[in-house]
Amino acid sequence: MRKLYLITGGTGHLGQNVIRLLQKNKDASIRVLALPGDPTRLPEGVERVCGDVCDRNSLRPFFDTTGYDTAVLYHLAAYITIASKANPQVWHVNVVGTENVMDCALRGNIARVVYVSSVHAIPEQPRPDVIAETAAFSPDSVHGQYARSKAAAADIVLKYAQKGLNVSIVHPSGIIGPGDTHKSNHLTRTIEAMASGRIPVSIGGGYDFVDVRDVAMGIVQCEGKGKAGECYILSGHFTTVAGLMRLIAGYTGRRFMSLHIPKFVMKAAAVLGEKTALLLHRTPLFTPYSLFTLYSNAVFSHRKATRYLGYKTRSLRRTVRNMLHSLGYGRKTTI
Repeated sequence: MRKLYLITGGTGHLGQNVIRLLQKNKDASIRVLALPGDPTRLPEGVERVCGDVCDRNSLRPFFDTTGYDTAVLYHLAAYITIASKANPQVWHVNVVGTENVMDCALRGNIARVVYVSSVHAIPEQPRPDVIAETAAFSPDSVHGQYARSKAAAADIVLKYAQKGLNVSIVHPSGIIGPGDTHKSNHLTRTIEAMASGRIPVSIGGGYDFVDVRDVAMGIVQCEGKGKAGECYILSGHFTTVAGLMRLIAGYTGRRFMSLHIPKFVMKAAAVLGEKTALLLHRTPLFTPYSLFTLYSNAVFSHRKATRYLGYKTRSLRRTVRNMLHSLGYGRKTTI
């Protein structure tokens, strides 16, 4: 039986890891949707089709399954941002683009679909509650333009499941890990800034970080074991910012200061830092939205994914070591 894997967002950090896993199936073909002009090199044997999720007509060649017995779609493409300024492209890519992709999948009789959402789409719960999956999504229940767009998109995806599309949703937390050669991931740039000493002080708050390789495996596991219309959190390990910097310091030998700066001071600094970065035409590492995220309840449960998908996570220490080595810091390790 000839099988075709379709991947949107396949040129990104997570997408590259998904491709590596799918290549183990020697009897299947892999096709990646890439924006025109995307310079990312794909592994040998992976088909590249130019198109844009925002342009439904451009998706026709991507969804052409002529000659294949079955097709599976992984929808990873997204516009990720921590910026405060409203950007219509975020909604256009994450919401309109997702609806275009789901509609094409339904019309094209795609056998199985996995949509990669985000834990940001799930409403925050008061501490000390652990956040688990939800069966309903609304942009009004989350904070920030990115979160609202992912909540709206998840709601659309569940509606397509009701129409008969065999689609499941996965919600990764903060993705880190080795292999982000283009440093397209905001967290990659932040951790490199910590490792290089450009962020010498720690602040309050924390977040849940997950290895990109574990998320990729969870996505592939969801294809085989996930149920239509069901959601699965793919989280990792919660740590404070100070805890993360201690891990980095232990590997690089670089010292840092753990300061308890008042939250209102950090808010003012984040506003000023974002404005300064924009004036200098740079991407800010901290913004009011990222600061809000660090101080929010970010303790997520991946119990459901572990039970039903067989999802597992490696230690945060191992992930940070592998990541720092791939960024050129410290000794080689496979721990």
